[in-house]
Amino acid sequence: MNTTNNSITYDPSVYTGPSNSPVVVLLYRYGLGFIFLFGFTGNLASTATFMQTTLRTTSTAFLFLILAVSDTLFLLVSIFDFIEVGLTQGPILLTNYDSLCRFRWFMKGFTQFCSAWILVFVTIDRWLRTRFPFKANKWCSHKNVIIVTICIIIIGIGLHSHMLSAQLFGKFFPGVATVACGPVQLWAPYTLFFFVQWPFIQVFFVCLIPVTLMLLGSIDIHRTIQKTKSRIQTVAMNQPQQLRQARLHRQMLILMISSIMIFFVTTLPVSIRQIVAAYAIFANTAINENEIVNDTAILTILLSFNYAINFYVHCLTSKLFRDEFIKFIKIMYRLAGRTTGDNINNINHNVLPLTANGNPQANIPHQQPRT
Repeated sequence: MNTTNNSITYDPSVYTGPSNSPVVVLLYRYGLGFIFLFGFTGNLASTATFMQTTLRTTSTAFLFLILAVSDTLFLLVSIFDFIEVGLTQGPILLTNYDSLCRFRWFMKGFTQFCSAWILVFVTIDRWLRTRFPFKANKWCSHKNVIIVTICIIIIGIGLHSHMLSAQLFGKFFPGVATVACGPVQLWAPYTLFFFVQWPFIQVFFVCLIPVTLMLLGSIDIHRTIQKTKSRIQTVAMNQPQQLRQARLHRQMLILMISSIMIFFVTTLPVSIRQIVAAYAIFANTAINENEIVNDTAILTILLSFNYAINFYVHCLTSKLFRDEFIKFIKIMYRLAGRTTGDNINNINHNVLPLTANGNPQANIPHQQPRT
């Protein structure tokens, strides 16, 4: 392959790069459509549920609330792929494609990083409450959650900032899933970094390290709970407040474990595929571009489920979460009924005639007979 310093341009008449398979097009059209329908609804419901009085007092619920916001941002950015690959089946907005590429790829990587590390700190939060219950209220506070979130945001921006450079990043193969954007110059040092080194960095920081920390934390939490279970039951037997706290702690653990399982199942396959592809490029072995692109695109759909189904899994696994969600629905139903009742009263007051002595005709002015 020859070295060139020319920026990549999109010309359909001479296009010879990878393309989307019919399976990828169908998955992006119907798969992402399904994910958006249930994902936005579920994340909105999660946000409302974690803001309920019982849950919002805990730092864990506050972290889950931030996680729902991060997941929603990822889905919002993915709408472009849904339109371009699934609906129009070709590049759109080519005039501003470079700027859109920088924004989309940065936001995707950034939100994936934030969601992964928020889950890590959910695990750390529960671990601290299990290991150091008497210091948990001091350490696991809303203020510290905000500080941790700010740190995650700063590190995430720094890690993905190279994608915001107009000299490095832009359109690559417009309209093709997973490779629509990339280095703006072929065979520059950044190209080697992006296709060989960056996948390893991304997988380690977004998948392997978070999963390892979550698993270690979960194992230690389980061991600690088993050691102290009988003692806690004896002390809290006649103390309702202690029982409520233990139930809340148990339900938060269930939410944490279910979220970790979703994260592990949805992110690991695409991470393994990225590492295999990066190694093949590094080893300079024969590769099938279409196979890599389409495999990664299919696994990306699976990855997108991670940002859409947390609410539904929480409802299935946690009775407390279900109860709080049902409570929220009842509150909204009462508010809607009250609003409807107020509107009807206003209509009756403004439109229907007032009665006097039970006779509505009494308020109708009678025409005086002519003399």
